Amino acid sequence: MIIGVYSAKTAYKEQFESREEIELAVLSEKFKNETVKFDALLVDGASLPFRELETARYLYPDIPIFYQIFEAKSEIAMRDIHRIGAAQKIAIINEYYTLDQVIDEVITAVLLINNKPQKRVVTFYGTHSSVGVSTTTLNVARSLSAKTSDRVLVLSLNAWDPADYFYDYKGEHLNDLKVDLKTKSLTPLRLNEALHQYKDFYHLAGNRDIKIQRYFTPEEVKHLLDVAKESFDIILVDGGTHFDTAIAAQTFLSSDLKFLVTTQEDKGFRGYFPYVFQQMLEPVGGKKEDFMLIINRFQSNMSLISEKDLEADLEMSRLTTIADMGPLGSISIRQNNLMYEEGETAYTKPIDSISNLIIAEAGLAEKVIDPSSNKSRGLLGIWGNKKAKGAEKVW
Repeated sequence: MIIGVYSAKTAYKEQFESREEIELAVLSEKFKNETVKFDALLVDGASLPFRELETARYLYPDIPIFYQIFEAKSEIAMRDIHRIGAAQKIAIINEYYTLDQVIDEVITAVLLINNKPQKRVVTFYGTHSSVGVSTTTLNVARSLSAKTSDRVLVLSLNAWDPADYFYDYKGEHLNDLKVDLKTKSLTPLRLNEALHQYKDFYHLAGNRDIKIQRYFTPEEVKHLLDVAKESFDIILVDGGTHFDTAIAAQTFLSSDLKFLVTTQEDKGFRGYFPYVFQQMLEPVGGKKEDFMLIINRFQSNMSLISEKDLEADLEMSRLTTIADMGPLGSISIRQNNLMYEEGETAYTKPIDSISNLIIAEAGLAEKVIDPSSNKSRGLLGIWGNKKAKGAEKVW
């Protein structure tokens, strides 16, 4: 396969030609190349204004063309880029993609690879602050690790909330790994050293350095996720509610499953999230159906919005509803426990339904129950062996 690249960045050529599927990558700042027949063309938005995409299609009428956005400064500009791309049958690539992700996008599309991706990264977001994203993520991890033989990791990637107060957290924080991420030198061993093990799952708390909240880059987050995948079978990400950051952009792009947590507060489902979706997610290809809805702290009260109306307002399918558990959350934190461990069916049942879906979608191995002892054989048998294999990856 021969790829044409209209850009000034030599890294495109180097990365393309490092892939076995690519025979040749021709890098040029001269738009039309008469001597080489391309199988596809990648256009760097830094080298060609999007309003000239019609020219690109005119010069190359019969091949796939990909255009990576560069510094789209407004919602209107994003909308126009996608409209022009659609009109010219040119695939638009998100500007927050790393170089590797751009290469993958082009190669996958050209080869028409239709392999279903392994769903290993699951992200929880919120419609607004304090809806319970961190609480839900950690309790799903507790449920998931009790049910599956696979290794579970929670990454708290909300730069505004480290989520280190639910139990006696002893690990490091996201900001402690900033240099490793910036230099792309993070290793599975270094990551493992930074983690806190809580019961059967692992946790990296989020950023607690206020000065660098907005200084994490897409490449750094992608590097963290790639390293985490080397040692863990399933990664749950606490994505928070701030979609206007590189962290949120990269987790959105890297997630195989996305959950949206909301409550019956009007400020979230009517006041904040609709604007976030319209101005930040939709312009980069986000769809309402990307999310599965979780209604948290639900109260059956005629003065509050119903489950059905919440689904209608957000235009999303509801996966489950978690009842308002009153002071149980605060009590659990004071006792250094997660709410799931209190055993209240009204809480554990919806949390289990989320973890059951993740197990099914990600193809995780469930622990085998020994009926004679009514205990999971995984602790000493299957799970122990699986954990030992996982340990070999890390150590």
